[in-house]
Amino acid sequence: MPRISQRDRILAAAAVVVRRDGSDAMTLDAVAAEAGVSKGGLLYHFASKEALVGGLVEALVAGFDRRLAQLDDGKPGSFARAYLHATVEGDVSDRTSAALLAAVALAPHLLEPLRERYRAWAERLARDGICPIDALVVRLAVDGLWMAELLGLDPLPPERRIEVIRRLQQLTEGSAP
Repeated sequence: MPRISQRDRILAAAAVVVRRDGSDAMTLDAVAAEAGVSKGGLLYHFASKEALVGGLVEALVAGFDRRLAQLDDGKPGSFARAYLHATVEGDVSDRTSAALLAAVALAPHLLEPLRERYRAWAERLARDGICPIDALVVRLAVDGLWMAELLGLDPLPPERRIEVIRRLQQLTEGSAP
């Protein structure tokens, strides 16, 4: 089993602190304590709170890109299906939510790496071999579903969620009625 690096342990601890206590509570001291490292050990990897939040955002982008690559088989609609499943099969309580909540609260400019990748994902969806409007509908719907779950905005009952995902899947297959 691969050993988790100290940097990754610190990022995981930062995510725990943000989810559990809120972004205001994400101090370097709190994250160091949660990670079981000294503050100096944390500062070795992240020179500031802003750098730590930036690290969370970078980890979010890299992780989502890895998941997309695993799911995309190159067939028409495959990237849209990958985007759908990478989003809905994820856990909104993971580092993703912590990264976004912390970045928005601390310094919205830290979301720029995510904005850049999001534009690239949107462009890729538009030329995925299915109707570009269907791809756009899938992206917007899945983003909305994720955001509603992240913020607890009237989350769908499990059976309705499955129906919505099934319908979005049909759009990625070009089999929408």
